[in-house]
Order: sequence, then structure tokens, then C-alpha cells
Amino acid sequence: MTLEIPDKIKTQVLIREVLNHRLAKATLPNGKEVHAFIDFQSELFPIVEGSTMRVRMDVADFSRAELTGE
Repeated sequence: MTLEIPDKIKTQVLIREVLNHRLAKATLPNGKEVHAFIDFQSELFPIVEGSTMRVRMDVADFSRAELTGE
């Protein structure tokens, strides 16, 4: 049996402060603050302070989270 370890995980964040149209300070469910961003290759969508948004995170870097717009 082979156990596959994912390179990305999905979770949600609370948007604390919108820095620009692609970047915000956000908080993970455990309280850790991260930078949440919209990838340059992705279509823009609104980032609203105080909202809960879905993100994808790299398991090797929990300091930033890619907003998915879901």
C-alpha cells in the first residue's frame, strides 16, 4: 500500500485586511495570520474584509494561502 502525501491542502480563512485587489491579511482557523492572494494567472474576484474565503495552501509554506474564489 502506498500513501500519497498531497502537496496542497484546502481550508478557509477569515479576511482581516485587504491590502490591494490581489492581496489580503487573513487568519487561518487555528488563528495563524497568513497572506492570502489571488494568483496572477487567475481571474480576479472581490476580496471583502470580514468574509470567510476558501484557500489552497502549499504544505511546505503555511505563511501564504492562494484564494480560490470558491
